[in-house]
Amino acid sequence: MRFGQNYHQFFIPEWSEHYVDYNLLKKHVKLGNVAEIYMYLNATISSLDTFYKYEINAEGSAESKLTKIRWFGRVNFDAIKRIIEKLKRNGHTGSPFPGNFVVLHSKWEGQLATQHSGNGFQDGLLTNQPRAANLLHIAIRRQDDESVHALAPNSKNLHYLSVRGETALHVATQFGRLDYTTVLLDNLVRMGLEHDIPDISRGWTPLFFAAVDGHFDIVRLLLQAGSNQHRKDHLGWTAKEYAVFKGHLAVAHLFKPTDVNELTGGPEQSPFGASVQAPSHCREGEKIIMATLGSSRKNRVVTEVDLSYCSSVYTPGMYDGIASYALEISAVGSRSQPREVRLPILDDQINDPFIFPVSSDVTAQLVFKVSRYTPEGYVLVGSGTALLESNSHQFGVGRQSLIREQTAPILDKEKMTVAGTVTFTFLIVKPYSHNLQGPQGFATPEEWAKALNQTSTPPLLVGHRGAGQNLLTNHHLQIGENTVGSFLSAAKLGASFVEFDVQVTRDLHAVCFHDFSLSESGTDVPVHDLTLDQFLHASKVQSPHGNPLSVLGKPRYRDENGRRPRSRSLGEQFEAGAIQIRDRLKHTVDFKLKGFKPNIRGEFIQDSFATLKEILTQLPEEIGLDIEIKYPRLHEAVDAGVAPVAIELNTFVDVALETIRQQSKPGSQRKIMLSSFTPEICMLLSLKQKAYPVFFITNAGKIPMTDMEVRAASVQVAVRFARRWNLTGIVFACEALLLSPRLVGYVKKKGALVCATYGELNNHPDEVRKQVAAGVDIIVADRVRLVADTLAVLN
Repeated sequence: MRFGQNYHQFFIPEWSEHYVDYNLLKKHVKLGNVAEIYMYLNATISSLDTFYKYEINAEGSAESKLTKIRWFGRVNFDAIKRIIEKLKRNGHTGSPFPGNFVVLHSKWEGQLATQHSGNGFQDGLLTNQPRAANLLHIAIRRQDDESVHALAPNSKNLHYLSVRGETALHVATQFGRLDYTTVLLDNLVRMGLEHDIPDISRGWTPLFFAAVDGHFDIVRLLLQAGSNQHRKDHLGWTAKEYAVFKGHLAVAHLFKPTDVNELTGGPEQSPFGASVQAPSHCREGEKIIMATLGSSRKNRVVTEVDLSYCSSVYTPGMYDGIASYALEISAVGSRSQPREVRLPILDDQINDPFIFPVSSDVTAQLVFKVSRYTPEGYVLVGSGTALLESNSHQFGVGRQSLIREQTAPILDKEKMTVAGTVTFTFLIVKPYSHNLQGPQGFATPEEWAKALNQTSTPPLLVGHRGAGQNLLTNHHLQIGENTVGSFLSAAKLGASFVEFDVQVTRDLHAVCFHDFSLSESGTDVPVHDLTLDQFLHASKVQSPHGNPLSVLGKPRYRDENGRRPRSRSLGEQFEAGAIQIRDRLKHTVDFKLKGFKPNIRGEFIQDSFATLKEILTQLPEEIGLDIEIKYPRLHEAVDAGVAPVAIELNTFVDVALETIRQQSKPGSQRKIMLSSFTPEICMLLSLKQKAYPVFFITNAGKIPMTDMEVRAASVQVAVRFARRWNLTGIVFACEALLLSPRLVGYVKKKGALVCATYGELNNHPDEVRKQVAAGVDIIVADRVRLVADTLAVLN
């Protein structure tokens, strides 16, 4: 926590009790004296409010009021909010209402603008008084276009520094106003004034603020104006690294490449806040209800709490007085205490869900209560209840909607009419019936590192979907992806692990298949709507009977009776079947979008579809398995034009775990890692078992972003998510880490996570070498032999 300047050094004695002793507060934060912090800040809120009401509103001259308001402006509201948010992130409750500080700050700015006489403060008088806010700053924050254009030509306004060392240009970039930024830059250039000025608290220039918030056009404008893109802030980060960290890869591409060897400090030396851990596991006889306010999708803009008298979104000017509202969330039958959220909500809660363990025989219900603060305490003004499992019968037994967002009405206590709504996203976790709580092989980052050192020199090479993803653009031999033949080929070419996708059929069998729909059937039917027999039939129609391809040489495995399998042979009936399949494909949405299907005879060396059981029993034990649990995602259903309904999440995961458990021989040394793009799947895997490491796969802001999941949108949220749910590591789209290689150190040293990458660039030796130099632990690649040879030279 950085407090910048000593904010209390100018306080006059009779007003000192109305200000924040930042040195004292900083000491309490350092020592972890949570109770003292709460007591101090709660008292400060009351003191500041009293001071404003009775000092600022008292009778007196305008100049006298202006002086008092200027002193009032010494309070660092942003610092107080950061303290509160830090405490909340660390799981402490009882923090004061941060919205009060925002409202007080807004009132003070408005009063300053009203009382300002045009003398003194702006014209250089009262030079011995502490700084408050400049009118140009206020105009930008209020987005008053007329005032901004009127005040911008004044050089004193342009270079006025706030108590944090911010200029008007800093403020304009924070608000994302390209027009303001353009006007300010034009005037700065006209007057020959510097624009690339770092602030005091963080060492951020306007370029940093624009990059952090992803303001593409503003970043481009500032770079064209000559902003130093290689400048480091007080923590050693560059603006480009912040852009990548926040998931703004398009913005990061505006910057020139940086020689990371010339940089010091930075991401891996940066402080990392304590992580609020999830429950260790879901116990037998209970279920866990988890809910997060709002939506988890980037393309969904919702107001979490939207009531007629208050909202979760703070909007200046919408609050009369500083009435405090709070939302309390609880679960019927839970042993956990209710969670309280003050309104408006000023911090990000996407990785801080409300967690309520309940008995397995209790109906899952969330209760929302809205209260208003009065001098006598909080008084209930409205409430509502959400029945989380009420609509399960609409989808059929064992089915659920892919939309996990729900809206509950809030009824006014007095009128019993709908006063508004609460929108939230929820997940219900049920225990896995068999014991997989003991590690098998390795489960922690430390065990991963030890295992890697014993078997190979990092990074570990994983064959993507076996010997590579099937693409028409590839100009090399391609065996059908996600097949036993492809896995054996990958191992022969140098992969230590093979990655493959596991889905679950309607009759609850785990099968190996990547795409959302089995368009080989001639329709866009999802895999989870097919039986196992229907799934395999699409493969049998075009496949010769037998086992993996003869191009691999003699099979390395035997059947259940110990006999070697028969060799493959081709026949006219299968060629006719392949033609039939291709004719059917032309009418499917999937084929129209991509123009091909993987593992189809004629385009690739087709092989039989495989079940998870066959993979576990037929692959040699020395081949490690990266099993991606590929749960259907909402955008896939939308693209296919089918109903967003799938197999219930717990059932889906349990089928995969049970198949692995049943086929794992006692004393087996096979290394298995579990992974998923779906955050809820990772959460379930973490809570249901501890036998195998769990990896979260994330786009990390890769463009175009088809999956609009918030928790997959950046390095920052992915790391927080993985730490929050005790995951072993993260598999990033490699573009992010190639743009900012030093973030690998942040993931590994600060996040304490194993760092893996995937993506087309992982097939290029030069890009692989960059990742090895950055310290990437695992590389998932299609061109297995090429990457294996590259790694062999480096090692």
